[in-house]
Amino acid sequence: MKKYKTKKKNWIKDMRVPQRMLLVYLIGGILPLLITSIYTNMQTRRMMVDLTEETQREELSLIASSIQESIMVVGNVTRLLSEDRQTYQLAETTYSNQFEFLKDVTNYTAIQDYLNYYQQDISEITIYLDNPSVEHTVIDNADNIAYLGDYIITQEWYQKASQLEDLVYWHYQEDANGYLSPRAARVVRDSNGDVAAVIAVTMQYSRVAEAINERAVDTFLFYNNSSMVYSNLETGKVYPFLSEKLREEEENAYSHKVLSGVEEYLLTYQSIKPQDSVNYYSLVSIQKYQEIMSNVNKINLRAFFPEILGMIISIVLIFSFAVLYDQRINQMRLQMHRVAQGEYDKVVPVGGNDEIGELYQELEQMMKDIQALMARVVEEQVQKEKLHTRQKEVEFKMLASQINPHFLYNTLETIRMNAVVNHQTEIEELVKMLARIMRYNIQVTDQMVTLKAELRMVQYYLKIQNYRFGDRITSEILIEEGVDQETLVMPLIVQPFVENAFIHGLEQKDSDGRLTIHVGMKGDVVEIIIEDNGVGMDYYTLGQIRKSMREDSGDQIHIGIRNVNQRLRIQYGEEYGVKIESNLGCGTRIFITFPYNSQKNA
Repeated sequence: MKKYKTKKKNWIKDMRVPQRMLLVYLIGGILPLLITSIYTNMQTRRMMVDLTEETQREELSLIASSIQESIMVVGNVTRLLSEDRQTYQLAETTYSNQFEFLKDVTNYTAIQDYLNYYQQDISEITIYLDNPSVEHTVIDNADNIAYLGDYIITQEWYQKASQLEDLVYWHYQEDANGYLSPRAARVVRDSNGDVAAVIAVTMQYSRVAEAINERAVDTFLFYNNSSMVYSNLETGKVYPFLSEKLREEEENAYSHKVLSGVEEYLLTYQSIKPQDSVNYYSLVSIQKYQEIMSNVNKINLRAFFPEILGMIISIVLIFSFAVLYDQRINQMRLQMHRVAQGEYDKVVPVGGNDEIGELYQELEQMMKDIQALMARVVEEQVQKEKLHTRQKEVEFKMLASQINPHFLYNTLETIRMNAVVNHQTEIEELVKMLARIMRYNIQVTDQMVTLKAELRMVQYYLKIQNYRFGDRITSEILIEEGVDQETLVMPLIVQPFVENAFIHGLEQKDSDGRLTIHVGMKGDVVEIIIEDNGVGMDYYTLGQIRKSMREDSGDQIHIGIRNVNQRLRIQYGEEYGVKIESNLGCGTRIFITFPYNSQKNA
């Protein structure tokens, strides 16, 4: 058994890419496709039913919202007219002639204003007055005002509306064009609680008809789930079971299957309930399930032939793609072999934006990185040699400027001891600090020193200058909290600028000279600012110094500044080094920047 599994595994490994792709397609493509087609057909039927139900609910909801808006407008107009003072005046005033009545009617413009403003929602407004003085008055201009006579009183809608207190009676009635439309009636009562007038407002027929007629599904507007107000049914088409089914439901909105005989229907219902009313309207749509399923069957039948054709085409395409893919794999393998052998000049690009093309781009990038790395190694070696040469130049210049250092140390030590014997503490302190500075400078190598040691030598130098100038020049070193003074720096990067500040800037001031050395951090960069208020430099002199700092060799005057800047840039990179700002008569500011180094001297 184990041998069989091993043989089978080796057989799969030994297959070529085109054969694998065809096998995978047949097993993992054709067979699942057949199973999926059957499953999809069943799910499509279910989804089509669900989608139809959801669509019917949403469409009826939109139509209901539109009708509801118009119903709200109609209801609000009946309320506003019932609260209008002129309505009471027309109902309660006893008119001696028709001219007085005509005058009040002419001044009563609210009805026409509402008809004009809400013409899309309202088709008719009629106020029936229970005022005997206007019973026999005939006025052409009072079409919207009528007498509440026996004809109106005997009608069902009036009798039900007159029984309501502070409610609107909704019903339906033919409008001026003979169409059935929703209608609202509100009773206006006098101070005794008797009927003074009845306000009847009819909704526009088009608000119902246009929305329902646009639907392809049979749709109805019912009143109290019993009387049909409007429908888009074809002539002679009826659903005798519909009213009975509606009376069985109590929900405001639903969509489900109903059975009538052997036929199944999708019934969708949405109620429309006006405010301040116990009556309501209902939007209902009905559709045969057979019609819904017939659409699914047509879709599945149309999809069968493309599936067979698609399988044939896909087999041809997958075989062609497999052969092309195999060729590109072999080409890619050849290029990788050449890169591994270091034969970069023989590498041929593999085109395309597919995975193999992207893989070649990675290979090409790796080849470039290798070449760049080799060049960078060479460049770094050259930079190290340059830095070493610069350091040796510093050492040489320091040593060349000294005459027998041991003799000088011994002489300084003799002077210091004499000062101690003679209790000359200031001379002793000066000689001690001078000796340390000279020893530090002479012993400079290419080794890194701590920031603390570098600043300590600067502090010695400032103390010596303080003895020399006294109160004429003040100096201080400010170190921000958080600066790690154990970070490693190149030696002699601060002292040359401090010396220049005294020699070229502060010595010429008679009083109030000031030098500040500020050490801070900006992220992972250490920044040292040396600022004085000396004589400064003009624009030309500053330009000469900046030019000298950018050149590998230049004048011998600014060799110290140039040397520090180049050492920093060689060691840390072009973004670091020295920057100088100065204005004539205002002083000079030096910025020294280098990266923070967390490593400590061993």
